[in-house]
Amino acid sequence: MGWPVKIGSANVDVSTKAESDEASSPTSDAEELPVVVTQADRDEITSDTLAITTGIAAAIYLLLSIAHIFFVPAPHNLTIALTTFVSSIIIATVALLSYRSLVPHHFANTALFSAALVVLNNTALHIYLTDDPLQTTNLAIVLMAWGLFVLSVRWFTLFVCCTALGWLGLQQVMTYNPHLASHYTFMLFSAAGTSAITFAARYVTYNRVISYRKTDARVQKSLRLALARSSEADVAEEKNDAKDTFIAHLSHELRTPLNAIVGFSEAISLETMGPINNPKYSEYVKDINDAGLHLTSILEDLHDLVLVEKGELKVALSTFSAPAALDACLALVTHRAGDKNIQLRTSCDPDLTFLTSDQQRFRQILVNLLTNAIKYTPEGGEVALKAGLHSDGRISFEVSDSGVGMSPEEVKKASLPFWRAGPDMTVGDVEGSGLGLAITTQLTALLGGTFELESQTGEGTTARIWLPPSCRAYDRPSVTSFA
Repeated sequence: MGWPVKIGSANVDVSTKAESDEASSPTSDAEELPVVVTQADRDEITSDTLAITTGIAAAIYLLLSIAHIFFVPAPHNLTIALTTFVSSIIIATVALLSYRSLVPHHFANTALFSAALVVLNNTALHIYLTDDPLQTTNLAIVLMAWGLFVLSVRWFTLFVCCTALGWLGLQQVMTYNPHLASHYTFMLFSAAGTSAITFAARYVTYNRVISYRKTDARVQKSLRLALARSSEADVAEEKNDAKDTFIAHLSHELRTPLNAIVGFSEAISLETMGPINNPKYSEYVKDINDAGLHLTSILEDLHDLVLVEKGELKVALSTFSAPAALDACLALVTHRAGDKNIQLRTSCDPDLTFLTSDQQRFRQILVNLLTNAIKYTPEGGEVALKAGLHSDGRISFEVSDSGVGMSPEEVKKASLPFWRAGPDMTVGDVEGSGLGLAITTQLTALLGGTFELESQTGEGTTARIWLPPSCRAYDRPSVTSFA
């Protein structure tokens, strides 16, 4: 058994995983993914603020270098002023490089740490030269300031360790009271705690800010995609409307001369105005008539397809005999089947007597299916039309053939407009526009039914129409239809 395709009210059973993935919105799937904040995101923020941070630090140290000349007692004032000035030059260099975007994002914390290490060394040198424990306040200020600027746990921890090692080294070379050393050690512990709290608060806050930024960027991208798709849909709809209008006008304009061609060719073939002396002309007239009828059927199919797609095809309900409708459909294709020596079989459930539906569209559906079955069945084959009732109340109409069949990929495409199966050596090149199954699918859905197609290469095709239980009637056919 081949792959079933149900179209209309039923679900499509052959959609592959790739097709369902394409049908789902990529933007909605992306919005469900959690937002991940990486260290690279935090480094980018550090890089953005590096120039102004180090620039302010360099300006402060430049002012301090001048102040140290006047306010630090000799003989250490010039030495401390000089080291402070050199520190300001180094920090200003980092600021300039960052301002000119010469510091990559992943080196932002390295550059900031280098500038902070210069400040730490300068402060430690100041304490060592002056031998003044009050200058330990500078270490505490630098330590607390570090928590305001860095956004990396690793670099924060590393600088705190460097400060602790610097303080331990100063205790070994300084001569002040051990009790004061304990006091200032406690002060540095407090500064480290304050720095850690500040760092943690900024770290969490900036993580949220980065998350909000990413979410906002994702939403904006989704909106842009939605707007682009909406614009494309509007353009496609305008093009589709223009196409439908063109087809409707073309069908109308061509139908009038075609009616004349078909009518006059039939009149000539019937020799209403006198005999045709040349038998070859009789063949030509028949060819003209067949070509005109074929082109007329294509135009009618195009017109019906446009009406169905635009929702303008009206349904005229009436109650009619189901067996009589089946016989009428077979009568329309008997001549075509006889040309290929194809045997036609029909069977109808005896309990199925009357139907309430659009008789014209119902017959159009079955004739389309029978015509397709005959076209793709080799000479000497068989085509069967069956009608039955099922336990759930639904009514089925089945057209099966012993033709060339279709592959699963072809089954999926069979109901697309203008699609035709490739030529096969057993049936030759068949005529048609590829609209039969497309119109059948649309008309079936319009009548409230579903269309199912089963096929396998080399084993024939089965097309099945399911109508709802409400289409079954028990009364005599009505004389007039009703909408």
